Amino acid sequence: MHSIQGQSWRSVVKNVYVFGILAIFFIVFTAINPKFIAGPSLSFIIQTVAPLLVVSLPATLLMISGNIDLSVGSILAFSGVIMATLSKGGMAAWEAVLIAAVLGLGVGWINGLLVSHLKITSVIATLVMNYVLLGVAKILTGDTIPYVKGVQSDFNVIGRGKVGGLPVATFFILAAIIIFIVLQKKSVLGKYSFAIGGNRDASILSGINAGRLVWLLYVITGAAAAVGGCLSASKMGVADATSGAGFELDVIIAILIGGTSFAGGEGSVIRSIVGAFIVSVLTIGLNMAGVESFYQYVVKGAVLIAAVYLDKIIKEKVST
Repeated sequence: MHSIQGQSWRSVVKNVYVFGILAIFFIVFTAINPKFIAGPSLSFIIQTVAPLLVVSLPATLLMISGNIDLSVGSILAFSGVIMATLSKGGMAAWEAVLIAAVLGLGVGWINGLLVSHLKITSVIATLVMNYVLLGVAKILTGDTIPYVKGVQSDFNVIGRGKVGGLPVATFFILAAIIIFIVLQKKSVLGKYSFAIGGNRDASILSGINAGRLVWLLYVITGAAAAVGGCLSASKMGVADATSGAGFELDVIIAILIGGTSFAGGEGSVIRSIVGAFIVSVLTIGLNMAGVESFYQYVVKGAVLIAAVYLDKIIKEKVST
């Protein structure tokens, strides 16, 4: 009972600081540039956060299970290239998205196979896949000019289009939020993810097929990263083989700043949603403030370190 109360208090504290950080960022960047909070800017925030949020939620369940996927950046870029290539060939955007998602699912299947059955450490397995997909994407687009242009007119719809005044990306965000909140709170998949991340050996002894569940989480994450890649490419209006560089760091920051433990066994999809908005608001705010991209990496690295340290302090100060 004491441990449960400790976890409950940690959850409350994490909710307060996560929502507080988001509010502070909004206040600071609005003070720097009042246009930050304007209607067009809010639409841009939604379009920007969509790829990150769609990928961060399944990756949260994966991290709760004690695993990580460092290939999501390359899956994102690779899928965007696939979508753009198919669109350039005359295929409708929605059909191209479905095919890209299936390919992303296949990549996740391979990641799951490497980690769950070949017993390769998740960091190594997915890092290797990250480089493989980066190479494939560059082969498809050409090494000197890593872009795909000349796509169909509907290519930009999912990333920049609107329906009823709302960005199309809004519906992807809502679908992801509903699906993964339900998976975490109501499904066996969510329940067992916590069990495996908390104590893998004990979960196996209790009858949980840990290998199969982790494999499934990689499949879901791979498919989500592919959809995120299509959203990102559509928003930019062009597919870039190198567009996923650093994306995996954004995903990790969003998840960790949301209070998910890197060691597994503890985390929240809801807080990862807020974490994704924090990272996107930080990126947009820094861009509007004229901060160079190189300095932004420094800021994000500092945010990541602060998030990990703050999580450590909360675990130490709040009794378990």
